[in-house]
Amino acid sequence: MNHCDLYPVIPSLPALTQLQAQLPPLLAQEAVTALRLCFDRPPERKQLDAVRQMAWERDVALILAPANLDLLHGLSLKESDGVHLSSPKDVKTFAGRRDRPEAFQIGCHCLTLDDAMLAGEQGADYVSLPAIGLTALKQWSLFAELPVVAEHVCTTEEALAATQAGADFLAITLDPAENGLDHFTAISAAIP
Repeated sequence: MNHCDLYPVIPSLPALTQLQAQLPPLLAQEAVTALRLCFDRPPERKQLDAVRQMAWERDVALILAPANLDLLHGLSLKESDGVHLSSPKDVKTFAGRRDRPEAFQIGCHCLTLDDAMLAGEQGADYVSLPAIGLTALKQWSLFAELPVVAEHVCTTEEALAATQAGADFLAITLDPAENGLDHFTAISAAIP
């Protein structure tokens, strides 16, 4: 069985506010290597500083996931470890930024293998595919060099199946309205 790192996803800035006190022990888990923060409006400086400090103190990469590229204006790329983009066409636009630090990671949400290949050609460092798309995950892990994230893992069964299919990371959404922390705890306990 493939080894998978855990990749918790905070779905919004309001969710971050609700989860902030519970994040330190979650981020301290050895299997957690990255944290994605999704936002559809610019994050407040204080909020971004707090989550970055929490992540970096525990050697966890902070990945920003803006709803659109305009939301990154005014944010220094040195304040995070990467971005997770929602479209392969955004990858090319973003990959050309001159202020991008050398180790800065670009990830891309993809629905198909064609999307994933396009994102890789445009400069993505990793791609994500739906966790329920086991055939795509298997095929990607067999022929592609870029790491693949199994996106939106909701159950231990999905986590184990995605791990067996060759996923490198399991993206687990920490949605407070959907018992996201409970899902995360159950999945992290089940993954070898």
